Amino acid sequence: MYDREIRRLREHLHGLTARGWSARSHCRGWSVKDVVAHLSTDEVYNQACLDGTISELPFSGGLGGWNGRGVRIRRGFSPVETLQEWEARQERVRRDWGKIGVSGTIPTSVGRYPLSLQVWHLAREYAIHADDIEVPLSTSERRAQLRWRVAFGLFAAREEGDPVDARLEGDHVRLRQDGRDHELDLETFIAYLTNRPQQLRHAAKRRLVKELGATG
Repeated sequence: MYDREIRRLREHLHGLTARGWSARSHCRGWSVKDVVAHLSTDEVYNQACLDGTISELPFSGGLGGWNGRGVRIRRGFSPVETLQEWEARQERVRRDWGKIGVSGTIPTSVGRYPLSLQVWHLAREYAIHADDIEVPLSTSERRAQLRWRVAFGLFAAREEGDPVDARLEGDHVRLRQDGRDHELDLETFIAYLTNRPQQLRHAAKRRLVKELGATG
């Protein structure tokens, strides 16, 4: 799934025009190019995990500050430079992961962590940002993608200490909140999990996600 997300992002980005790179994304204040710059920032962190240099990263200002700086320092890059940096960093990380193997562990900011789970977290991160820049998927690919994102999203919420009372039922999710049951389609539930109602095309669904509140 991780490799599939990377592949479709690369194919989409290589086909963008200058207007496409400067288009607004669903991340407030960020263009499509800014989102790719953010992906490079993610890979800087992944490289640091592998190199044992996490403590050297400038995390003052928290995660938001780190992400914002990563985008700002790349604002002067051309689209080609932005894409090349991300691809080079991502390919190096993927190669080094391959040497470790998915049954291994890697150092992270929260201590040693199973590489297999780290890959799932990053597949989810790439899927989120692909939606932010509207990378297309066929109907069947989208359905399969949403199902694993729901399943892993529920696991990640438990892992992070903020479990969600929900279960996957076919192409819908049954969410229980404040004593009430809500039946959500997969895209709406993903928007709820990821705090991205802006990714939904239908105003009523965006409104529902906002009313339910986001998990963060």
